[in-house]
Amino acid sequence: MTTEQAAALAALVELEAIWENLPKSEVRDHLPSSVRGLRAKQNAYDAYHAKLVVYNRAYHPAHEAEIVVSSPARFAVWCRKMRDLFRQLDHQAPCPVQLLEKTYRSADRIGARLSREPVTRTSPTDAQAASQEFGALANWCEELAVTPVPQS
Repeated sequence: MTTEQAAALAALVELEAIWENLPKSEVRDHLPSSVRGLRAKQNAYDAYHAKLVVYNRAYHPAHEAEIVVSSPARFAVWCRKMRDLFRQLDHQAPCPVQLLEKTYRSADRIGARLSREPVTRTSPTDAQAASQEFGALANWCEELAVTPVPQS
């Protein structure tokens, strides 16, 4: 993958995370706030989808949204993919803040399901630091696979 393609894919997965990080809007007592939530979610999806179409026309293989990664092994593989992607970018590339938030939420769900302590969050400031964090999260997942589950 070229640096140009890596940068395009990094921007795309960040837009995907922005869309996925927005809460599902629920009809509440205050209809205008529900409508604003729905519009924000739709606008985020539209931005992601437009970028996805452009990316998939320009590059191969095409990007496909990841299915939910709920097992430690699959999550580790996904984290390593993100580590390798962001490792290709230079220090001036923006930090994927939304992608990291999505990743931490997934790690929290896996940890809770396996009765483990939540993963420690860091605050990377650039793509290289984010790459290291994705690697650390992959290692955390591998440790889950070899460490016995605590007994209640």
